[in-house]
Amino acid sequence: MKSLFEEWYNHKLLHSIYPQYAEAKISSKEIVKAKPKGSAIDELNEMVGLKEAKAVIDKALNYYKVQKLYKDKGISTDKPAMHMVFTGNPGTAKTTVARLFAEIMRDNGLLTKGDLYEVGRADLVGKYVGWTAQIVKAKFKDAKGSVLFIDEAYSLIDDKDGLYGDEAINTIVQEMENNRENMIVIFAGYPDKMEQFLNRNPGLRSRIAFHVPFHDYDTDELVAIAERIACKSNLRFTKESYNKLFSVLDTARKTADFGNGRYVRNLIEQARMEQANRIVQMDYENVTETALQTLTADDIPMHAPPHNAKNYKIGF
Repeated sequence: MKSLFEEWYNHKLLHSIYPQYAEAKISSKEIVKAKPKGSAIDELNEMVGLKEAKAVIDKALNYYKVQKLYKDKGISTDKPAMHMVFTGNPGTAKTTVARLFAEIMRDNGLLTKGDLYEVGRADLVGKYVGWTAQIVKAKFKDAKGSVLFIDEAYSLIDDKDGLYGDEAINTIVQEMENNRENMIVIFAGYPDKMEQFLNRNPGLRSRIAFHVPFHDYDTDELVAIAERIACKSNLRFTKESYNKLFSVLDTARKTADFGNGRYVRNLIEQARMEQANRIVQMDYENVTETALQTLTADDIPMHAPPHNAKNYKIGF
């Protein structure tokens, strides 16, 4: 009887005496029940491959929504930790997915800002003892309401005595705990090196809720990425250029230090330059719209030019 009265009384308070709070309740319910919205979720779903990454992010969104449902129902729970580890080789779209994830969280009311703050060792470690902790805290303050993306996180333990790196890691662990409601930290890097990094501090692994693997792309996926890049520039492949592209990528992906999506992007950029060089040598009357939008087999180089991975802050 008492519970029935409390239910009626709460409903009365919510809808008659304090109706302004009813909208907040409805909003919370809509967040929990609604499918993820916004252009970022569409962009993520349209990306080639990344099956495991997409599944884990979907799980993370549902987990975060359920925490809101607990709060809506007045059930006391521990504050959820949403921090993540992205492991994979260069060019597997870790940074792109991190940016999209931040936007998805913002679009669905789960983060207030939803920006991506990308940092590395040079941005976190100070020159002298005692500086590092303050630098790390400042980075966390800047990234409040957003995602702090720590790339090549294992570089924090590269110094010989570990003094500065350990100071950074200890402060990061502390700040992760202090900022678990409206901020997400994502550590990224090679799988084997990330395992060493996580073992460096006992409290680090326990504060990470999701481990997201980014596998190397197979040949079909690499070709699909090339087609998407070309399509955005209104370019298409002939049957011969497609076959050559497949062969080049199938050979390249078996080499050491293959750049995955970065390699594909460089290859298509080189193909566009080859196309331009070919077109300017044609008679003006023969330069049709079709010619301008077609990459021939001769345009496809046998390998992409060397690239500096550090030049790619966002994307592959």
